[in-house]
Amino acid sequence: MIDVIHYLNESIEKPLVPKISEYYDEVCKLLPGLPETLQIYFSDYGIIPETGVGGFAYSHDIVTISIDPEFKDKERQFKDIRPKIFHEVFHLYQHFTSEDDSPLSAIEDAIYEGMATVFERDYEGTLQPYGDYREASLANLKYWVSELEKIGSEYYEDKALFQKWKFYNKDLKERWISYKVGVWIVDQVLMKKKLTILDLKDRTAKEVFALYNQ
Repeated sequence: MIDVIHYLNESIEKPLVPKISEYYDEVCKLLPGLPETLQIYFSDYGIIPETGVGGFAYSHDIVTISIDPEFKDKERQFKDIRPKIFHEVFHLYQHFTSEDDSPLSAIEDAIYEGMATVFERDYEGTLQPYGDYREASLANLKYWVSELEKIGSEYYEDKALFQKWKFYNKDLKERWISYKVGVWIVDQVLMKKKLTILDLKDRTAKEVFALYNQ
């Protein structure tokens, strides 16, 4: 069940609610124990230019969804809502939300993002640009891992540092390093251990990183 607690552009967003409810029901079948009612807060935060959609896991039962009203390719935009729900609800399941404010390192943040991105890729069927590391060299991926390992909880305190690794690193001219690293680490674990992402759903990022390092 969906309960909308805020509309930003109601005429655009309200017609999407039945589909969002349908998508949430799909995820609930894969991740038992989620809240019966998911609250949706429509906003304009974190919209991805390529898709016109953004998402944010705020608390254990609130997800922010952002829809750019000016995005021209509406078919592409509305198609991306389903993977967004899969991604953000996986965060809710793992308690990786804004309200779960225990300090995390940069590599833990990357792995939680990686798990949610792999979940949407493997069970929703969409490979998002932020999770596509195929053009990155193995040397770069390992270098990025080593760099993220050096960053502790200050990752969340330093906005510039956070933006640099999570969204755009102007020095390296590379977007979404944290996401790509997280997806790559998770893929390495799934391959080496012969697991699926659902096998990791109850694992912490630290536990997944330990499996990667084995």
